[in-house]
Amino acid sequence: MKKIVVNAIIERTEDGTYTVFMDNYDYKFGLIGYGKTAKEAKNDFFVAYDEIKGMDVCEVPDFDFNFTYDTSSFLQLFKDKIGLANLQAITGINRRQLHHYASGVSRPSKKTVQRIQEGIKKYGEELCKVQLI
Repeated sequence: MKKIVVNAIIERTEDGTYTVFMDNYDYKFGLIGYGKTAKEAKNDFFVAYDEIKGMDVCEVPDFDFNFTYDTSSFLQLFKDKIGLANLQAITGINRRQLHHYASGVSRPSKKTVQRIQEGIKKYGEELCKVQLI
């Protein structure tokens, strides 16, 4: 069976917690996850998905989730994997400022979000070209 691609959005809420929700209303159910961190919320989202698949209330397709992040959620989730110093090198944005965005102390402007997006995209393209021998 072919997987259905569904968008899921990860956001930092006003109280500093994170939420992940399915951005599709074509089904008789919705999925949502909560957590103190973006990672916890994403894990909770997958738990909710597994739980609803185990229920016999409605047909649950086999989904492949395409995650969209707000800037704070992305930085919070990936700062430990990539590191803020590396994100600074990738985006050209000061590490301290990136930390402020990740922690929710401040929000980036649209121009800064675009700069982060372009840096991450360029870095990803470079990684995709790597071949190891």
